[in-house]
Amino acid sequence: MSLIKKKICLLGDIGVGKTSMIRRFVENIFDDSYLSTIGVKVSQKKVMLSNSREMLLLIWDVEGAGNTGNININYMTGASAAIVVADLTRLQTIEVCGDIINSFQKINPAAPIILTGNKQDLVKENHPGHILFKETAKKLKTPFYYTSAKKDHNIENCFQHISKKMIAGL
Repeated sequence: MSLIKKKICLLGDIGVGKTSMIRRFVENIFDDSYLSTIGVKVSQKKVMLSNSREMLLLIWDVEGAGNTGNININYMTGASAAIVVADLTRLQTIEVCGDIINSFQKINPAAPIILTGNKQDLVKENHPGHILFKETAKKLKTPFYYTSAKKDHNIENCFQHISKKMIAGL
C-alpha cells in the first residue's frame, strides 16, 4: 500500500503563530523568539489514520498575508487543505480570515479548511478577540479551534481534524 501524501497550507496574517503551530506539531517544541517567514517553508510529518494507514503531511508554512489578506497563489496551488490562523490578541488578524479563505477556495474549491484562533493562552473568553473569532468562524461556516502553540492546546487536534477531512475526500 503506498503512502498517501497531502499538501496543507498554513495561512494567516504576519505573526499569528503559524510557524509555532507547525514546530509544536512536527517537533513538539515551542520557541517564543520571532522570525518572520519569508516565502514558504515546508515541513513533513506522518500521521496515522483510523484505518491503520499512514499519511505524509507536507505542511507549507506560508509567509504572512499582511493587512490585505493577499497570499501568493503559487503557494496555495495543489493544496489538499488549509489551516487559517488568526491571533486572538489582534483583531485585524481575525478580520482578514474571510479574504484568505476566499483566495484559497478560488484555487482549491474542494479542499477542506479549518480556522484556528491561536494564542488562546493570552486571552479570556470575554476578550474581544475571542468573541470576534467565534462570530467570524460561524459567519464563514468553518470548523474552528482555539489553539495555543505555547501551551500545546488543540494543535494535534487541528492537524488530526484536517487529516480526517482530507482522507474522507479520497
